[in-house]
Amino acid sequence: MDINNIALVRATNIIPFDGIMKPISNVPYLCKNISGEFPAVISDLLHELGIIEPMDPAKMFDEDYYDNMVATSSKILKEYLPYISDYNSCILFSLNGICPDDSEHGFGNNTFSNKVCGIIEPLVHHIDNVISLIPTDTAIQGDVYLSPEAIILIAKSKYLELSSQEKERLNNLNLKVKIFEGSLKEAITTELKNSGRYIPETLTLSRKYGGFMPSNTSEEQLQLINKIAQDYGKAQVLYFNILTGKNDELEKLESVKDELDNAWKVQDYYILNFLNKLLIYMAVPDNIINQLPMNLHSRAYMEKIKKLIKDYGIENYKTFVDSYNSYLKQLQLDMTLPTPNEIIQGEDKDLKGARL
Repeated sequence: MDINNIALVRATNIIPFDGIMKPISNVPYLCKNISGEFPAVISDLLHELGIIEPMDPAKMFDEDYYDNMVATSSKILKEYLPYISDYNSCILFSLNGICPDDSEHGFGNNTFSNKVCGIIEPLVHHIDNVISLIPTDTAIQGDVYLSPEAIILIAKSKYLELSSQEKERLNNLNLKVKIFEGSLKEAITTELKNSGRYIPETLTLSRKYGGFMPSNTSEEQLQLINKIAQDYGKAQVLYFNILTGKNDELEKLESVKDELDNAWKVQDYYILNFLNKLLIYMAVPDNIINQLPMNLHSRAYMEKIKKLIKDYGIENYKTFVDSYNSYLKQLQLDMTLPTPNEIIQGEDKDLKGARL
């Protein structure tokens, strides 16, 4: 066995119609984030106004009730928040099998088994760009150009929704595109088995087993992955530990040492842009607006903004948020929204000049 027996696997809802997989740092990307000082005060305000219902103390320990209330509260909160963006210069893959859902290990909210698209690609073509090599968290930095040996699996239900132009783009790719029904995990496992070069494994998030559940072949494949990492000088670190810098292989991770700082910078850029426009729109005095840049993470300052919004009217605020978000979505569709990487580089395009 050698490097040619290891496959990169990714479950995703983003179909690479051009044969290129891109990290979010390289695309116009929008998301909602319910963490941070501003979302916290908006959440408090929505609770105060009764828009988000309070938890029933008598049902707090009912798991189904608690999970449902958290999900409902989160959904409502997101409706009152502006779009922001994030930063990640890497794409994460698993090796020789689909990454397990977080729920299988009792934590987190990442679900891979319900994605509509699966990618299988030989590791050998991308080893030079690998940042860290482990079964559940193999990180590759930058765009990933799929090789002629790649396989794109698309759920039949999703494929039927594609336009004729999208189907034509897929047909023009120099790789295999296959349609599957049922479980993505089973489809990926079947393709790995039928390849004649890969041995599929059942992956696990438990550190006890090193990423693969014990099988007749798992130990041999783990040893192979370790050897590849050593031969090519690659780190073997969980992605979370790459972000936090809590690992013993920092010298191998120089190119991603700023990942977390860059994520904060991009998020701050968006929330600063939103709040600046909101305060101007609400005719807030200049002395309060001028304090904004140095108080993005100040709870006391955000409490002042909360009161201003409450006085302005939550529905008036919601109207502004909806208009602002629609504008950003249009920039994204027009491909004039800056990528996170352009924001980090200071090439912010149209966002600062967004008009409502």
